[in-house]
Amino acid sequence: MQVPYTRFSGRPKGALAIITSIWRHEGILGFWHGQMGTLIRETGGSASWFGSYEGVSLLFRRADKLGPEDSLPVWQQMTAGAIAGVTYNFMFYPADTIKSRMQTEDVSKITPDKRTFGAVGRTLWNEQGLRGFYRGCGITVGRAAPSSAFIFTVYEALKRNFG
Repeated sequence: MQVPYTRFSGRPKGALAIITSIWRHEGILGFWHGQMGTLIRETGGSASWFGSYEGVSLLFRRADKLGPEDSLPVWQQMTAGAIAGVTYNFMFYPADTIKSRMQTEDVSKITPDKRTFGAVGRTLWNEQGLRGFYRGCGITVGRAAPSSAFIFTVYEALKRNFG
């Protein structure tokens, strides 16, 4: 759970204390704080992930003069998957940054009108500029390339053998 240590005095509390604190400071909507970032990341990210995979795969098919039913070589599947993972994470990292910031803010120091997705994004822009939206992106993209390459290669193998 991402909860700032400053919310609590003394030693860190358990899950019930965190739930109580969220309820007290934000009410029922506090449990969905930051969901706009998740919605943007997942909907746009999934579209870019699958779209870039299919786009790169199509480029390989055209270059190799393969039909839609022909399998790409494994290295091309992995390349398309890696590019898909990089695209997803790089394009939608700012939404995830804003979401994480919203979820870890010290709610006792922020007025309700300053806790919206847009307000947090504007504050981040004013404080750190574009770099603030991409802090930590490199390691995320570095992880996404090999994992997405593996995911799409396994998907293609399963589709070919069981589809």
